[in-house]
Amino acid sequence: MFEQIINYGIVLVLGNYGAGKSSLAAEAFPERMRINRHEIRHGLKEMTEYGARWTPEDWNEDHEGLVKHIEYDIICHYLERDKKILVDNTSVTKKSRKRYIDLAKKYRKKIACIFLNPDISVLIKQNRMRQYPVPDRIIVDLYSKTEVPDKSEGFDTLLFVN
Repeated sequence: MFEQIINYGIVLVLGNYGAGKSSLAAEAFPERMRINRHEIRHGLKEMTEYGARWTPEDWNEDHEGLVKHIEYDIICHYLERDKKILVDNTSVTKKSRKRYIDLAKKYRKKIACIFLNPDISVLIKQNRMRQYPVPDRIIVDLYSKTEVPDKSEGFDTLLFVN
């Protein structure tokens, strides 16, 4: 299913919490360098608070600038070394996807978008089975803000998975 994008420099897997992004990434693209803000948050918490475990209650908007900065630096690091990457984030708005499209242009890499968009009832059910579930209201809020990706945003390829 993903043969057409195997040589792309950037694969962006996006969708709401509980959509199956990380599972799809691990199954379909195990050889790629994977970047995920959720895991950056975990690492920061453990590093700066002597091994304390991150939970959804720890989410703090003040820290997001740092998380995004680290993510950006990691992406640039791998693209500068011609590594193929996979970005695993919600990225449900055009604005949130633009940074990745801009990086693809900057490094002259092809970028593919894989959009996972199951029904909201499936999202809520799958989220509740995650190790770190988010509150249902966050899923509902993101679902209402979701902008379906469009090739006019700058993607070389778009794939939709439900």
